[in-house]
Amino acid sequence: MLLDLSAGRYDVVDEIGTAMWAQLARPPKERDIAGLAGEYGVPAAAVEADIAEFAAAQVAAGRLVRTPQPDTPRAVRAPRRRPTLVRALRERASADRALRRGFAAAYRERTQPIADTTEPRAELRLVTQRFRTAEGIYPARQAPLDCLPRSLALTRFLRTAGWPAQHVIGVALYPFEAHAWVELDGVALNESAAVLQRFTVIQQA
Repeated sequence: MLLDLSAGRYDVVDEIGTAMWAQLARPPKERDIAGLAGEYGVPAAAVEADIAEFAAAQVAAGRLVRTPQPDTPRAVRAPRRRPTLVRALRERASADRALRRGFAAAYRERTQPIADTTEPRAELRLVTQRFRTAEGIYPARQAPLDCLPRSLALTRFLRTAGWPAQHVIGVALYPFEAHAWVELDGVALNESAAVLQRFTVIQQA
């Protein structure tokens, strides 16, 4: 399973495609073409040709680049904000609007900023309670199938209140289903453990 963060699109890759991705993720001198050829019982030359064709397709789709890219900053320092009910409502509405404009910027703007995490800061229980209250007021058109804007809004609401929350995306196959949620210190917030156990995490930020 591939998640294209620039486009907000999922792609399912079969077993052979997954094996090719594993080779492409390695430096050229470390690729085990012979091992892959032996595993599938085909000539090494055929594997090399298939990988080259697969790589060209991924470059054309924008999923693969030919040269290393600079690391994207994992966090951007943001001012501490009071986690008020009004701010929670603004974050929720803002996430909806941003996602309609495009996934990449909406995702980046809500997973990178973080305020000072030192005490004193608003109690976690109070912050999450205010967000839940805002959720009950906000007229979400796609509820309950609105996990992405809801989780992105909660992520930034927590992070700008001084809590280093992580945004998580997971998928389940057969049938395909995707879900997004928020974790703090590895604990999911406002989520059922029974629901989350169906999903395999493919992205955290």
